[in-house]
Amino acid sequence: MNMRKASPSSLWQRLGLATLLAGLLVLGGCMNQPTHAPDSRTAVIAPNSGTLTSQQVFVTLLTTLAERGFIIERADPDLERLDASYAARPPLALEAWVSEVNGQIRLSVSGDSNGADIAPGRLDNLLVEVAVALDARTVPVIGAP
Repeated sequence: MNMRKASPSSLWQRLGLATLLAGLLVLGGCMNQPTHAPDSRTAVIAPNSGTLTSQQVFVTLLTTLAERGFIIERADPDLERLDASYAARPPLALEAWVSEVNGQIRLSVSGDSNGADIAPGRLDNLLVEVAVALDARTVPVIGAP
């Protein structure tokens, strides 16, 4: 039986290879970030007097976002849906849509900040700002998508 002793350089090579593989496994685990559900809010926009149309709510939402510095990526007035983004760290992406349900105008906003939490009240403040611009109030819709 022929047994060779491992040379010190081959031991270092094996140790280096094992360290490299362990490092790659650790980095691979860091790349798999947990998914984070977007933050969502839905409110009925109720006029203080008179009536509102869903088109008025949509245009006011669009104007409000543009005034806040959002880039409007897509705005479809027929579907009353828009996508906007805000260049911040982390960036903020919004989806918003206006709908009429049982005679009530609903404004829904969903935001994602690259997996980070959105500051508390940020979406609520947007809904309120749109309502104030329309001389209306918001009524939260519980359990709405």
